[in-house]
Amino acid sequence: MNDVRDRIIKRMRDLNLRKVDLINLLGVSKGTVSKWISGVNVPSSEILPDLARVLNTSPGWLIKGDGVDRSEVVFHSVESWDSNTPLEDDEIEIPFFKDFSFACGSGSVGEALASEKRRLRMSKTTLRNRAIERSNAVATQASGDSMSPTIKDGDTIHLDIGRKTIKDGRIFAICHGGLFIVKRLYSLSLGGVRIVSDNYSEYPEIKLSADELKGEQLEVIGWVWQISSLESW
Repeated sequence: MNDVRDRIIKRMRDLNLRKVDLINLLGVSKGTVSKWISGVNVPSSEILPDLARVLNTSPGWLIKGDGVDRSEVVFHSVESWDSNTPLEDDEIEIPFFKDFSFACGSGSVGEALASEKRRLRMSKTTLRNRAIERSNAVATQASGDSMSPTIKDGDTIHLDIGRKTIKDGRIFAICHGGLFIVKRLYSLSLGGVRIVSDNYSEYPEIKLSADELKGEQLEVIGWVWQISSLESW
């Protein structure tokens, strides 16, 4: 079991990944990742393919040291693809919005989904493991620093627009006063809501009562279940 832990830690170090990165990219709990890294548990068969993909290696190498650790491959062929390239068996395409704000400002989310032509490819297994319906999977690009350091400007966020019920502390995409924003939401008594930024020093939280919500034009678009971040040199 410790060998599995050592290989996970090795790939995390190679890729400069932290525990929080695995939590965000895989949608698992902090405790789950801690148990992998401490050697208490090994990844389940359901999550193993996704973990291997995030760590840029193979499931066999992670569990048994078998197969190829992709980090050790110096030369390899890369098959180019474009919008005409057939999908792999475990791939689907989901709508990708470079700018989702227009759906809040002048249109509707439903109209935006119907008209968006850009797409991202992703694994069916990933959605299945999160119990996310394909029709509810949407991605968009984040902007601004209100959710820094959790979400940085330019990160890709993945939404499940089928999950709109507020769970305290979860991150949601919302339309608020005609603006598209991403915040942590908390339920208040009598139907109110707290809207909280991770960068709280620059973006103070907002508290709205049930009556205030009616005039604030607040709509929950969906739950942010994955955050994909690219570092710049």
